[in-house]
Amino acid sequence: MNTPLNNSDRHCPFSKELCHGICIYANILENINLGLIAFDTKEKTVVFQNKTAINMFKTITPKDYKALSAILLPKRIENIHIEDIPSQKTLRYGGRFLGYSVYTVSNRYLWIFISDITEKARLESIAEATNMMNNIGYIFFGIRHEIGNPLNSLKMALSVLQKNINRYSSKDILEFLDRALNEISRMEYLLKSLKSFNMFEKLHICNVDLPSFMEKFLPLVKNDFEKRNIKIKTIFSPDVKYARVDPRTLQQIMLNIMINAYDALNDSERPEILITMKRKEGLIWININDNGCGMTWEQQRNLFRPFYTSKLQGTGLGLTLTKKKLAQMNGNISISSVENKGTTVTISMPEGQDNNSETA
Repeated sequence: MNTPLNNSDRHCPFSKELCHGICIYANILENINLGLIAFDTKEKTVVFQNKTAINMFKTITPKDYKALSAILLPKRIENIHIEDIPSQKTLRYGGRFLGYSVYTVSNRYLWIFISDITEKARLESIAEATNMMNNIGYIFFGIRHEIGNPLNSLKMALSVLQKNINRYSSKDILEFLDRALNEISRMEYLLKSLKSFNMFEKLHICNVDLPSFMEKFLPLVKNDFEKRNIKIKTIFSPDVKYARVDPRTLQQIMLNIMINAYDALNDSERPEILITMKRKEGLIWININDNGCGMTWEQQRNLFRPFYTSKLQGTGLGLTLTKKKLAQMNGNISISSVENKGTTVTISMPEGQDNNSETA
């Protein structure tokens, strides 16, 4: 049996032709496993809502325009252009995560396609946590190594001061105390670096001093790379100063890319990573180039596909999450590779200013 459209509507949302109350498309769409809702924004009615969409919004009376539009559409839709409505959004409803897209048929009709992405969101959260825990091992190892040096300096300075405090002048004592405080500050920064791994917090985008960021980030991974005789070289353009990013997220992104390069250099005779930074057209560009195993065309084609991985213990979401986080900061990532020659990862991000700057 064909499904009738709402009698208040006289035009088919598909063809825009006069409709006599029966829609030939309705039966096809009624039972698919995708929520479908069609709004008539002029008459303020719901002209179609299939069974899946009704089940997704069980607490709302079917075809209740006011209730459904309040959830899925901007509050003052009559004052905006249809084309200005965001095309893809997510919401949480009834304990489920729903992803939906808005499609315009005309300046009057809107179609909403809705999917239950609860399981996808759960898997992404698990993969994000797994990825975070895998990477945190590198940071812990680097911090343990980096804390050793200032800790030894601090111990030595305080020991010398303890033995000679009665014969040292006030100036000498202040110099030893300054040295000790500097070493404490260094350790304090290293410990604060652990906070960078809370990827579930809301992004805090600010002006980040990139040269300073890199100066503090590279020592965290340097020790692991040196054990494998991997050389890390840097070429930073002098006009690169600030970027508008979340420093904690940028650190996680850089670590993901560096670990991928580390893994790719397993069989290289002279393993090397070159990091360059330049400024162009209002953007900061960072290239991370390795001379590792490279990738096939097939691997490159699937790099950003969720759950795709060539690693035995990989989640397949590392680069997917990286791309997502960069997009949230108005940045981007691209990868080029030649099999058996190496890979270049390029990330771009908005240039920042030197006021209210902040480092990782």
